[in-house]
This record gives sequence, C-alpha cells and structure tokens, in this order.
Amino acid sequence: MGVNIIRLDDTDEKILEILRYNAKKSLKELSDELGIPISTVRYRIKRLEDAQIIRGYVAIIDRVNLGLNVSLVMEIETVPYSIKKVAQELGEIPEVVRIYGLDNGPRLHVHMIFKDDASAHQFIANKLYNIKGIKTVSISRIIERYKIDPSVLL
Repeated sequence: MGVNIIRLDDTDEKILEILRYNAKKSLKELSDELGIPISTVRYRIKRLEDAQIIRGYVAIIDRVNLGLNVSLVMEIETVPYSIKKVAQELGEIPEVVRIYGLDNGPRLHVHMIFKDDASAHQFIANKLYNIKGIKTVSISRIIERYKIDPSVLL
C-alpha cells in the first residue's frame, strides 16, 4: 500500500498542533476548539493517518518518575559494513531508547536510560564492549534537558 501525499491546509496544521501536545483530546473537544463539525475532524484525522503523517499515538513516560535517573548519549563508530548489525543488536537492548545513523562515517548516535550509575557502568562493561563491530565509543551523560519534542520522529 503506497503512501498518499496530501497537501496540508490551516485546519490540518491546527489539528496536528493540538494532537502533538495532547493526543487524548476527544473529537468533540477538537471540534469545539477548531469550530468545525466532529465529522470533519474525524475525516481530517483519518486522512492524516492514511497519509502516514500521523504514525500513531503513544504515552509519554517520565523516566525519572519511573526510576530511570541516568541518561547517556553515545557516539559509536563501527567497523565498515557492520553498522546495521551493531544497530540491530543495540536495538534489542531495553535500555536503548533511540538509535540514529550518522553521515560522518559508519557512526551511530544512541540514547540510553538506566536506573543508576552502577547499572549504566555494568551495561557498558558487560554488554556494550562485547558487541562485535564496534570500533570506538564516546559516552556523555545528559545533565540538562532544554527542549524535548517527542511528537516528531527524527
């Protein structure tokens, strides 16, 4: 099934803006806020979903309230032709929450979350460095978040 390319108008943009920050808004609430019929809101959202502009709806979990107090960012350089294998293996690890391939060589940008420093250190020592194909790793701890917008896939 191919993806339909659609042109967004002001109403589509407003729907997306509202849903970015509260995907639990009801059709009635959206209708009232936008001043358009519920049937129009339902049609617009379905159209945005069919075009895969809206790819799904997720709960945003506060990692600190979940007891995950350590966030790490890693730049991982792989040996040539191993980047996909390394990314796949990292992707199977629950502590890994994001993996991006970079354009400056066979490199991955990886975000991970852990309960504490000991858990992070144990992962690095016992799992990370045992993944075949990793050449170098640069690890930084996130100390401050200035902006997070989980509604847009990078």
